[in-house]
Amino acid sequence: MSMSELAANSHTENIMFEQGAVRVTEGRNGTEIRWLAQSPCVASLFAVMHWLPRATTPIVLRFHASGWFEEFYNNVKTATERIEAIILRGDRHFPVRTFVEEVEASRKVVATLLIDILEDQSMAEVYSVECEYNNSNDRFSVERIGARSPIARFYGTFTNSFPCTVSSYGERVSAGYRAVLSSGHPRVDHVLAAFRLPDNQVHWVPYHRLILPVSGREKGSRVRVVSQIAPVAFQVI
Repeated sequence: MSMSELAANSHTENIMFEQGAVRVTEGRNGTEIRWLAQSPCVASLFAVMHWLPRATTPIVLRFHASGWFEEFYNNVKTATERIEAIILRGDRHFPVRTFVEEVEASRKVVATLLIDILEDQSMAEVYSVECEYNNSNDRFSVERIGARSPIARFYGTFTNSFPCTVSSYGERVSAGYRAVLSSGHPRVDHVLAAFRLPDNQVHWVPYHRLILPVSGREKGSRVRVVSQIAPVAFQVI
């Protein structure tokens, strides 16, 4: 390897470590994905997994975790599952499992369905989950689950299974509900959270959410939340 190639590799690794970048190289013979597992690369990896179905196989994963590792996969599903497993078992230990960031309501950064519903709220009911604030215990509870919402798809529509604020996840996501009830205006967030899905495994799930105040409710006590699984725009360090 020449001195110029060594310098280029060193520069690439600095970007991966300092900025959480993931290098993707695609050619006729396949795709290489390269990253440092100890860097703040979680959001970048979720963007890569979202893109991966369009990649050329086979897929090579080259990642650094107390040394460089190289793994080959012939299909996208297996490679995606392996990347997710590496994220979950990486060197970093998060003090929290839920991250929320408010974003501008723009089609450039927000899932299309959410912007469509923001512009025409008559579509919201079937896609949304309604949460109501209870003043007696200072908590939100799920009152209705839309048939085409992500919760309905994964868990069903029985509302008694989904209290909103009995965990660190509930407390963090419900802060946005409180803000919308207070302001009376819609809000859009990017969220990254760890969930135990029906396969009994914990998965990091990135999603976009639109929170709408429900008009006509006494004292403005209820919100509608529309969510779509999609890459988030922030990094977790």
